Amino acid sequence: MTRTREQRLYTLLEWIVAVVLFLLMLVVAADVTGRYLLSRPLPGGYEMVQVLMGTLVFSSLPLISRSNEHLTIGLFDHLFTGRINRVRQFLVHGLSGAVLGFMTWRLWVNAGKLAANHDSTLVLNVPLAPICYFMTAMSALSALALFILAARALKRDGP
Repeated sequence: MTRTREQRLYTLLEWIVAVVLFLLMLVVAADVTGRYLLSRPLPGGYEMVQVLMGTLVFSSLPLISRSNEHLTIGLFDHLFTGRINRVRQFLVHGLSGAVLGFMTWRLWVNAGKLAANHDSTLVLNVPLAPICYFMTAMSALSALALFILAARALKRDGP
């Protein structure tokens, strides 16, 4: 069976999430061990955690959006069936995609400012613009996934 580009992209994202999560675990373990056992915290550990956490959240977002696994409250789901449910799903996914689209635009603007100012982290001097551009790309991919889900919601019943 041949895999599509979309499947390869999401497999790559799954690997990125796994690697970033593993790195985050290593950094936190090294920082805590150094801080409490050796009285020497990991230099730049706080910055590494910040960068890795942002990368983890934004690289996970397209995976969550594509599989429609956002945190939801289903108190009134049983009241919606058939065409009404499809319209509700369309509105929920469409609005979520629009909000992520707005967030993508703001991240793009912010990344441009970070690049123009050559901003970087204080201790490790890691440039912030590439990280923000990555977050922008992941946010855009998530918005696209939600718009696709919105379109599909009108064609069938269910999530």
